[in-house]
Amino acid sequence: MKSTISRTEQGNRVAAASVLVAGCALTAAGFMARAIDGPVNPLLTFFLVSAAGILNLSTACLLGVQFLYNGKRYFAQFGCAFLLRGLLMFTQGVLLANQLAGGEDAVTRAPFWLWIAGETGFAGYVWLSARSYSSTCQDPHKRPGYREAARHGVTVLVVWFAVSMSLVGAGKTMSAPAIIGGANVERFAGVGLLVLYMALWLYVAALTRLSHKLFLLVWVVLSLALCEVLLSLTAPGETSYPWYVARMLALASPGVATLALMWEITRQYQSLALTNTDLVEKVFIDPLTGIYNRRYFDSRIRLVAERAQQNERPLSLLIIDVDFFKQVNDRYGHPFGDAVLQRIAATIQHCIRTPRDFAVRLGGEEFAVVLPEIDQHAALRVSDRIRESVKRAGADMLPKQAHDDGEAITISVGIATWKPGQPFIIGAMLENADQALYEAKHKGRNQSVLASMPA
Repeated sequence: MKSTISRTEQGNRVAAASVLVAGCALTAAGFMARAIDGPVNPLLTFFLVSAAGILNLSTACLLGVQFLYNGKRYFAQFGCAFLLRGLLMFTQGVLLANQLAGGEDAVTRAPFWLWIAGETGFAGYVWLSARSYSSTCQDPHKRPGYREAARHGVTVLVVWFAVSMSLVGAGKTMSAPAIIGGANVERFAGVGLLVLYMALWLYVAALTRLSHKLFLLVWVVLSLALCEVLLSLTAPGETSYPWYVARMLALASPGVATLALMWEITRQYQSLALTNTDLVEKVFIDPLTGIYNRRYFDSRIRLVAERAQQNERPLSLLIIDVDFFKQVNDRYGHPFGDAVLQRIAATIQHCIRTPRDFAVRLGGEEFAVVLPEIDQHAALRVSDRIRESVKRAGADMLPKQAHDDGEAITISVGIATWKPGQPFIIGAMLENADQALYEAKHKGRNQSVLASMPA
């Protein structure tokens, strides 16, 4: 089975470039926002962190589906990156909500370190995903099953729980970070994260050459994360506008990934729909005439019959046979005979007036027309219209000399009509129509003969 995300296309590169331009513009706006005085409402940060956590978790689910679909480990590891970051953002959001509700007494530096841990874990899993791609990109696709997917998920849950409990449990002890060589520990950690992302950004580009849609997406996400970390490091404080813009970039990172994955999955659904349509055409369409075949008739007639009985409306069936078709083949050749069948099929289709009516080629030179909600008198009119149209079309196809000699291409039609209140047996209806067709042939052909279902 093939992945829904494979080789990079030109449109993917254009979309990636557009996202990068938008990300750079938002970063530049964040730097310019330093000149704006006044703090940002902390509720905005809480809202953006919570929304980013939800988007990270949704992206992880989409990548997990891809992993279950094709078995490539790098999908699972990239999904784990979003899952871990989303879970740590969830914990971060809970602490921010607690701080908003409790005031100064609830202030702790745990949310900052949760952000550092989440971004570091994200980078680690992205690195593992890129390494898996380089070693397994040529492996055959396989479906791993739910056990392996659950193992990846449980690992992330254990890491999230351990990190969250460690950082949340530290509480107030993290409110006054120590100093290392005169540098703030938080600043040191932030610079280290920035260097880590820059190295990973170059590593992914060099290793994958961005030839795979997934890793073009990884590269774009890393670019947005770089902008986010850079703004966070240069922000005057966690209630400033640059910090607020950095949280917007943290929201954009999983948002872009979610949109890209949903777009690819939608394209896969479209591809499956087209494939299904092709299969239906191969199964139910007659290759010579382009109309429905006997298999379609057998599957559809039962549904039509049930609907006719429920609505207590009549149902008519025409069985059509080309007169002296063997002589036409013998005289003018099989290619001409095929052209005659094609022309007759097109003529029958043209004479059908309502969408619920349908025509099929039963086999050879025999056709059938199903007319729901049509009684025998209306069916006779439809039959005569088809006969006259076929005769005119045949006159156009025959050589002029043959037409002048009185030759013609005609059809005979047998008509069976079911009326409400009568027992409905499809086999009996077909037999009655065949008997009416035989009678039309016996009477001299180029005729329509009515028959009715027995009481």
